[in-house]
Amino acid sequence: MKNIMPRRRTIVSFIMGWGILTFLFIFTATQFNLAEISALGLNVPFTDRLATITNDLMNGVPLIAAIFGVGFLIAMPVTGVIARWVKILPHVAHALGGFAGVGVTLVALKALVVVTPFGAARDIEGFIALCLSGAAGGYVYSALKARGQP
Repeated sequence: MKNIMPRRRTIVSFIMGWGILTFLFIFTATQFNLAEISALGLNVPFTDRLATITNDLMNGVPLIAAIFGVGFLIAMPVTGVIARWVKILPHVAHALGGFAGVGVTLVALKALVVVTPFGAARDIEGFIALCLSGAAGGYVYSALKARGQP
């Protein structure tokens, strides 16, 4: 009988990919918000940018990790099955799965609360940039999981 429990490498790879997704998502969202403030004509010095990013990371990680962790938890195994079935590169498949996982989560959040809770996701550039954080997380997951396997 095949063991259905994930191996330690898979769990560690998932946690690292999830962490990358969370970090890049918060970093990207903060930069888009600060760009909007700058577009209003206000100067945002580099030290304020660093302080804002640090504050957002300290306070936003639990919520962002929980919300997007669910989508990532669904996307990675599903993408693994699709990659085996379609026979495409697993790194590309998992990156696309991470991208789609963040995108679906953002769309679901908008449907649930009527307005997009993340200011960066309100225009297409920000939406794609946030989804790219999921793609990076999916790629890291796949690359770490495949490391050391024959």
